[in-house]
Amino acid sequence: MKKITLFLLTLSFACVAQERPQAATVVMTPELTKVVIDTLSKALIASYVFTDKAQVMSKYLHGQLAKGAYSNIKDPQQFAEQISDDLQTACPDLHMGFRFNPQLAQMGPPPMRGPDPRQDSLRNADMANRNFMFTAAEILPGNVGYVKFNAFVDPTPSAVQTVTAAFRFVQHTKALIIDLRENHGGSPEMVKQVLSYFFPERTRVNDIIVPNKRDTAKGWTDPTATDGVLLRMPVYVLTSSQTVSAAEDMTYAMQATKRGAIVGEKTAGGSHPVGPVFLGHGFVAGIPFAHTYNIHTGTEWEGTGVIPDIALKADASLDQVTSTLFPNSWYANQQKAVDGPIAPASVQAYLGTYDGGLKFYVKDGAFYCQNPERGGQVFKLRYISPGFYQLDENVQIKFGQQQGAVSGMQFYWSDGSISFKQKTQ
Repeated sequence: MKKITLFLLTLSFACVAQERPQAATVVMTPELTKVVIDTLSKALIASYVFTDKAQVMSKYLHGQLAKGAYSNIKDPQQFAEQISDDLQTACPDLHMGFRFNPQLAQMGPPPMRGPDPRQDSLRNADMANRNFMFTAAEILPGNVGYVKFNAFVDPTPSAVQTVTAAFRFVQHTKALIIDLRENHGGSPEMVKQVLSYFFPERTRVNDIIVPNKRDTAKGWTDPTATDGVLLRMPVYVLTSSQTVSAAEDMTYAMQATKRGAIVGEKTAGGSHPVGPVFLGHGFVAGIPFAHTYNIHTGTEWEGTGVIPDIALKADASLDQVTSTLFPNSWYANQQKAVDGPIAPASVQAYLGTYDGGLKFYVKDGAFYCQNPERGGQVFKLRYISPGFYQLDENVQIKFGQQQGAVSGMQFYWSDGSISFKQKTQ
C-alpha cells in the first residue's frame, strides 16, 4: 500500500499555497455555500474512515444549512471556521480539518502528482536545520538518560542518524526518560524507527487500517534498523494534554507492550491518519481516512487519549519528574540533603580515618570530612537520613556498612557506581 503519513494540516495547506501566489476574492453566497457543503458531504462519505460517522456529519451540515446557520456568513475564512466547528460538534476528531486557502480560489483541484523532489529537499533541509526536532539528549544525575524531541519527522537517512546518535548517547544509563510533552506528531514510519531501539526482536505495535480500501499496514519494529543500538533499561515517557497523533502512537505502543511507563497527563486523543481533499473555490478538507489498531489491547486511543500510569502535571520540572520516578535515587537524595547543627553523639561511631586518608570529625556543631584525595579540601557533610550524608557534588556516603568482616562506609557516586572504604582508625 502507499505510504501513510500523519501531518499537520496547516503545513500541508501552506505547501499547496506556494503553487499560486495570486489570491482571488471569494464571497460566500447561498449558492456557493450549498455547493461547498454538498461537495464536502460527498467527500466525507467517500473518504472518511467510518462511513456511518460520515453520514452523521453530512446530515448535520445539511441540517445547519436548512436552519440558515450560514446565511449571514460572507467571509470564506469565517465560513471555514464555522464548518470546522460544526464537523467537530457532529463527530469529534482531532485530525479533521477544513480550511479556506485564497491562493487556491482561482484554481480547480490541483492535479495528482508524484513526490516533488524539490519540496522534499527543502523540507529535509529545514528539518536538518532544526536538528530533526531533537532538542535534548543528556545524562541526569544518577545516570538517568533524558531525550526530548518535538516531532516525528520523515525517516530520511540524516534523520535516522540523528535518532541513533541520541539513543547511542544514553544507551548505558540505568533508566531513560523520553519527553514527548511538546510533541505534536508526524510520521508513523519514524514512530516505528524510534520504537525499534527498544525491542530486541521484531514486535507488532500499532497497525494502520484503511477501511475503504480494505487495506492494513501492520506496524512492526525492526531491530536491524538501529545500527546496533538496543535500549534495555526501564523507560518513562512524559506526556501532556498536547501530546497528539504520532506522539500518541509511540506512547500507546510503549504502554500496550509494557515496555515503558507513561508519566504525565492524559494525551490529546487523536489517532486517525489524514489526507487533503480539494473541494474547489479555495476550500480544502483534511479528512481522516484510516484508523489505528493495537493487537495487544484490541483498540486505539482515538477520543480517549493515552491514560498515564503515573499522573504528573505537564509543567513539572525535571527535578520534580526525577524525584517522583526515583524517590530513593542519588539525585532525589541530593535534593533531600540539608545543612544543620549536629549532635556529636549521633555521629560518634562514624568519626575517624578511612581508606585514602579521609578524616571525619565534628567541629562547632557540624560534621566535616578532610579529603587528601582532593588536596586536603574540607567538606561539610549534609544530612540525608540516619548514617547517610551528602559528602560533595559527586558522592553520598553511608556509614556503618560491612564488606565481609571489615567495617567502613559505602560511597554512592553520581554516575550510579558504588565503592567501599574501610575504616582504618
